[in-house]
Amino acid sequence: MKLRILFLLSVMALSFTACKKENVNVAAVDHAQAGDSLLNTKMNQELVLSPKVSGKVNAYQWLENDKEVATSASYKFNKEVPGTYTLVFKVINEAGTSSLTYKIRVLGPYGAGVLLLSNSNEDSDGPSELSFIDEKGVFTPNVFALANKGLKLSPAAYNLYHYNNRYYITSMNGPNHLTVVDDQTLKLDYVITQSGISDVTHFATADGKTGFVNVTNRRKSGLYPVDLVSKQISGTLIPGTKDISLVPLDYIGNSMLAGSGKQLLKIENNTAKVLYAYKENVAGVVKTANKTVWVGVQGFSNKPKFVKLDQSFKAVDSVELDPLKYKLPANGILTASGTDEYIYWQETSLGVICRFNTLTKTAEEFVNFADAQVLFASAWKVNPQNGDVYIASTPGIFSGETESTLFIFDKKGKEKLSIKKAGYSIADIFFAK
Repeated sequence: MKLRILFLLSVMALSFTACKKENVNVAAVDHAQAGDSLLNTKMNQELVLSPKVSGKVNAYQWLENDKEVATSASYKFNKEVPGTYTLVFKVINEAGTSSLTYKIRVLGPYGAGVLLLSNSNEDSDGPSELSFIDEKGVFTPNVFALANKGLKLSPAAYNLYHYNNRYYITSMNGPNHLTVVDDQTLKLDYVITQSGISDVTHFATADGKTGFVNVTNRRKSGLYPVDLVSKQISGTLIPGTKDISLVPLDYIGNSMLAGSGKQLLKIENNTAKVLYAYKENVAGVVKTANKTVWVGVQGFSNKPKFVKLDQSFKAVDSVELDPLKYKLPANGILTASGTDEYIYWQETSLGVICRFNTLTKTAEEFVNFADAQVLFASAWKVNPQNGDVYIASTPGIFSGETESTLFIFDKKGKEKLSIKKAGYSIADIFFAK
């Protein structure tokens, strides 16, 4: 009888244990905060990952490139090399495995902030410089020299173009007509010294293998192909582009749209096609929020206007501006953040920065140079992260005094900050993120 009771108790215990096992569920995992699936950090900076876990856990596992790097509930992530890393966190129990993925972008020392490209240095005709404002507002001059000991940028730098993980810096004088550097560390990648055309001004690429430049050489103005693989700038003009506007170049998808006198050109496969012809010169092409394309057309004998294009480059809207207030000059350099509804330009004859609201279809004066003490604007750009407008003032540019002051205005046109000695004849501004 006693043995029978013991047998029954053993069976009951086993049944109870089996029931307990059946009631165990896979542990639940989630990121500690919304948005933690994609994180930014800096090289040599520790980032602690502590995901939320609920339920029974037998084991933890952290994997990077399918290799186990830790078996703890949290993980201290730290990298010395910029790049994008993928980490997988796993929680294991007898019911199964739950997993969570982190994408972590490790930024270099210049991966987030504002870059200021100077056309020269303090000596006015010396090598160009590249300065930097970090996320905390700390200004550091001549960071190219800091990142590349013993090296200097060629004089007369004009354009700072970003593609993929590289910056492309043009020089009108050479000998390095194009200098290519890493966008995180500013370490020199390579230079292009072979050019069949002088006075290289703006550059753009859509694939990192080929591209185009325009030039200030009036005798040979136009658009010229660049071979980034063989490291050469061609001296052969793209047919039909001799009147190409001397404004920043950029791509819309795989095509470049650019003004050429009174024509809007589409450049593709080294061929220029006329999309539209207007009564006056094209002032520029920009993208606003949702990659919406707008073309500015200047107005001296006619009303200035903005023309909206759809994704197939068909004109779908046109807004005329008051010709008594605005001219939208071709040298006014249209610019937009690409993240909001505003387009900015300079009314050069009046000394004001104006803007056009693509939603309300109205224009207004944004910053009056006289009121803001901006004596001569050598560059202006819009920060895509917050809509702030950065204007570089170089008042002595025509007398050989190249020192620039940087003014920062909020979206209402109120001055937020000014930085003296921000560079020398600042020619371009870029927002790293």
